Amino acid sequence: MEALKFENLPNAVAELQKGQSELKALLLQKAQPQPETDNPITIQGVSELTGLTVPTLYGYCQRNEIPYSKKGNRLYFFKSEIIDWIKTGKSKTLKELQLDAEAYLSNKKKGLNYEK
Repeated sequence: MEALKFENLPNAVAELQKGQSELKALLLQKAQPQPETDNPITIQGVSELTGLTVPTLYGYCQRNEIPYSKKGNRLYFFKSEIIDWIKTGKSKTLKELQLDAEAYLSNKKKGLNYEK
């Protein structure tokens, strides 16, 4: 590496800044979690994930109650879809139901005209 002269200092600083910004971009890209590819799983994998039996899962598939893909005679499932499907069955807590009822009643009262 040759010695820097005062006249070349602005170019050297600009080159260092460019290299630093490229390194920063690469580090940020590496730091961001890469989306995991959602590999298909078999019905046995879904059974292990959900705790449901294979015949029960076949029944859900027959009634189109569970998300699945079919290729030929094989059923495939995606873990993210199964987890989303499980989350849709969440029941509201008593506190959530009470808040919903209060919000509904307050909106209902605003729309009514009371005559005296």
